Amino acid sequence: MTKNWISHVGEPDRLILAWQAPDEFKDRTRFAVGELTCEGEKVRLRYFKGSEFDSLNPGHDYNKLLSYGYQGYPGFPPNEDEHTVGVLEAFMRRLPPRSRPDFPEYERHLRIQPGLSFSDFALLSLSEAYLPSDGFSLVDPLRADVASREIILEVAGYRYYADKLDVPPPQPGDVVEIVPETDNKYDADAVAIMFKDRKIGNINRLQAKTFRIWAEQGRLKAVIDRFNGRADRPRLFVFVRVEPLKADGQPSPNHAYA
Repeated sequence: MTKNWISHVGEPDRLILAWQAPDEFKDRTRFAVGELTCEGEKVRLRYFKGSEFDSLNPGHDYNKLLSYGYQGYPGFPPNEDEHTVGVLEAFMRRLPPRSRPDFPEYERHLRIQPGLSFSDFALLSLSEAYLPSDGFSLVDPLRADVASREIILEVAGYRYYADKLDVPPPQPGDVVEIVPETDNKYDADAVAIMFKDRKIGNINRLQAKTFRIWAEQGRLKAVIDRFNGRADRPRLFVFVRVEPLKADGQPSPNHAYA
């Protein structure tokens, strides 16, 4: 049985709608194309445009996105400023319904501790509502001021770095380090994931700023959780604990993965 459990479910008020182009375009950029916001039981979808899109997608313009075939999320055309009807229901269709007998197994796959109560919006955050068929996903930008939490996340770029490893590949349970990548000339906010002093990927850029704060505070503990995907397209997931800060601003003493 896994020792990695999410026992602190954050209730986000905002999720970023991300999109990746089909493989044929050979561009693995995770474009930030919009956001879902939650106020009470009301979920809204708003698309990023103009300078806002440019600032969230540095080095990539909107025309490039369109050239990859992007047309907005199905049923919610991007030419409208905001969508307020049926948004939560549309995105929840990307996940197994809670009424399914095997839904507890799905929760375990997401490393959600049995018995936790959380909203559908939080479930979208924990799962990222990812489907390989259309390139869309939802990303929690995360709040740096949380007392503590646990996160399961995919290592961005692992497929590229796995081919360059000169040590045996990591295995579930192996410790990894999450560190600011100060020498990254492409992204000043980049955060690397390291295994035996070798880079095996990055925190995705839509969460990197928050992870950088946590890393600089010394609050992060992470281990390999599982592999997924195909032999030609491996996907690696890590389980991260964000340790609480003590009153003096220092991280609390390390505690075991148990």
